[in-house]
Amino acid sequence: MSWIDLPDDDATPELSRLTKPYRNEGRPTPAVIAAMKHNPRAMRGVLQMNFGATFGGSSLGQYREELIATTASALNDCFY
Repeated sequence: MSWIDLPDDDATPELSRLTKPYRNEGRPTPAVIAAMKHNPRAMRGVLQMNFGATFGGSSLGQYREELIATTASALNDCFY
């Protein structure tokens, strides 16, 4: 459990909009994203960058992007 006190996903209208995709899937906001809840502007920027650069945002296609991400994670011993 994090020691940082984070606002709820629906604490403000903007946070509610930003975290809606995770709530719709019935899962919590990932910790790496949730850590930015105190600065919704930064959170929105990171989410937009992430959407534009990964998983369907490039000409490689989602399948190849996920294959690259999985391989990189395995090579770096990432367990998430």
